[in-house]
Amino acid sequence: MPPVQLFFLCSALLILPLAWVKGGHPERAGVALLIGAYVSGPFLQGYQVGDVMVAVAVCDLVVWSVFVGLALRYDRWWLLLASGAQSLNVLSHAAILLTPDLSTREAVAAQWVFGLVSLYALFSGILERHLSGERAASPALSRTPVPQT
Repeated sequence: MPPVQLFFLCSALLILPLAWVKGGHPERAGVALLIGAYVSGPFLQGYQVGDVMVAVAVCDLVVWSVFVGLALRYDRWWLLLASGAQSLNVLSHAAILLTPDLSTREAVAAQWVFGLVSLYALFSGILERHLSGERAASPALSRTPVPQT
């Protein structure tokens, strides 16, 4: 396993549960979206046209569109960063078609990097929530004291 892939896997295993527990509704939607994309990825890799993994590109396009929809619905800066990273991820699929000397390995490495940017944008979002004192979506899980009314 390449070191970048190992770093990506370890980051996802640490950030996604933390974001689920400490995050609000936009962060939880991002976690659910990323887990869905990660789980479906291995099943989609067999559908290729030339060097382009078409099904993975469509999955990345869906992730991009959901992140853009979340960014338009919620007032979170990390969603804009994640949407931008996913835009570059989708463009990396098109770059394989447009650049004949670009190898699949280089394109996949670029997709990992843009995926890491989305993942760490999510982490930055939950860190900002924590620092600003916002409550998580489930206060019982996050051990944040709930004010009595």
